[in-house]
Amino acid sequence: MPAPHPGIRTRRRIAAWIAAAGMLAFALPAAQAQTAASADQLIADLKKGGLVIYFRHGDTGAQYADREKAVMGDCATQRNLNADGREQVAQLGRDFKALNIPVGKVLSSEFCRGWQHAEAMFGKGGYTVTADLSVPLSYPGVSEADRALNNTRINRLLSEVPPAGRNTVLVSHGVNVLLAAGYHPNTQGEAVIFRPQGQGRYTRLGSVLPGDWTRVAGAGAAKR
Repeated sequence: MPAPHPGIRTRRRIAAWIAAAGMLAFALPAAQAQTAASADQLIADLKKGGLVIYFRHGDTGAQYADREKAVMGDCATQRNLNADGREQVAQLGRDFKALNIPVGKVLSSEFCRGWQHAEAMFGKGGYTVTADLSVPLSYPGVSEADRALNNTRINRLLSEVPPAGRNTVLVSHGVNVLLAAGYHPNTQGEAVIFRPQGQGRYTRLGSVLPGDWTRVAGAGAAKR
């Protein structure tokens, strides 16, 4: 029997990781348990500030692990936003403005698809690129050292309370939050909402999908 194609092996490994996350979730501190708020309620809460918005980058089309070959600063070596993804994140930027979502600090992964997402939403100069949100170096295998480093970085960012009346925006990858919080955002462009509590503690409140922002923004405009 011929060996599976490398892309198939990678997808199987990623699927195994996501399945394992179901077990990880039971081992997380109670402060990190999801309360499953609706998207409408989450958006209403975001208007008050005080939360952390963790975006999985926008749509890239085919999903595959590119860490081993990716050169930071060279988008040709990486998965990038496709045409749908570029429109998706541009629409997210329009929706944030229409909904008056107050935003403070915006941080992005070093990967092109991360800062492309952040730039489309907040403009050039409206975000800071950081290795703290990049895919772990050893992914998809992920060494124990890389796992620990990722979790330290992500837990710090998710637990950091933003200035009053503002939300922090993080643009990263599915694997980073999966490792740290036991939840994988399966939809590219999905926003996972957290309530930070300081000192490495936070609560995952739920998720807002790309279309939810547009739907709620449209409903608000119709009432005016």
